[in-house]
Amino acid sequence: MRYELPDGRTTWGKTGSRPGWDNGFFATRNLKHRVVHSPNPTGAGSEIMYIEKIVAAALTD
Repeated sequence: MRYELPDGRTTWGKTGSRPGWDNGFFATRNLKHRVVHSPNPTGAGSEIMYIEKIVAAALTD
């Protein structure tokens, strides 16, 4: 999965989910910055908004 950070850098990652569980990993191309996320979904809708915020906060200089 390709995701562009607010500062224009591109990150690469993999996400997956099961009922009640959502997790994934993202990193910059040179692996200088990495983040693993594992929020507990509420089932009230898509968690992508929260995942994007976690990834951007962790990988933005």
